[in-house]
Amino acid sequence: MAEMDPVEWAARSPDVYVFYTDTDDVVGPFDPAKNDDPEKSERYRFLANLEACSQGWRWTAIAIVETRNLYELRGLADAALTGPSDPVDETAKPVKHGAKVLRSPPHFPNFGFARLRVAEGSANDVLDEIDHRTGYSGSAIVSGKFEILVELGSDDPDEVCDLLMGLDDDISGVTEVEAARVTGEWYYYRPRKRLVGRPEDEEG
Repeated sequence: MAEMDPVEWAARSPDVYVFYTDTDDVVGPFDPAKNDDPEKSERYRFLANLEACSQGWRWTAIAIVETRNLYELRGLADAALTGPSDPVDETAKPVKHGAKVLRSPPHFPNFGFARLRVAEGSANDVLDEIDHRTGYSGSAIVSGKFEILVELGSDDPDEVCDLLMGLDDDISGVTEVEAARVTGEWYYYRPRKRLVGRPEDEEG
């Protein structure tokens, strides 16, 4: 059976990237085993608190939620929140995956995400070039308010922001980079919470 190309793979993917604003520690209280709706918790593939690397980054948490029905996305996204506020700010859907899918192991113990805007007609070339970057862990062209989402990581937490913000240094076509690193003590990556800064094959 022939492998699916990146566009077909993305089209069949249930992943939706969810960006939150004005949240506190959403990961700390998030416990799938104690959720009132276990089915919703099982559809979180990833959840993390974020700290800005760049001016203009306003999102305090990110989730990867699995749903093929976008009408139920709001309810799924809100299930991670512990307060009465409604800070889900933006969502983006992958339309073509890069060389690696975001949050497919293994990963660096310290990592973050960059949202890229690119020159018209250059998205495919930028996506192809990103996978040669130091710390590359995954990427996707998305439909949303930006064109590409990429994850980079490092063994050294102090390198993460520099790696993310350096994406436009020698990649032609990148016009704007907004970035943040995963922060706090924990992040959630199915099937359990993991310690930030600890390799994923170690128990937290």
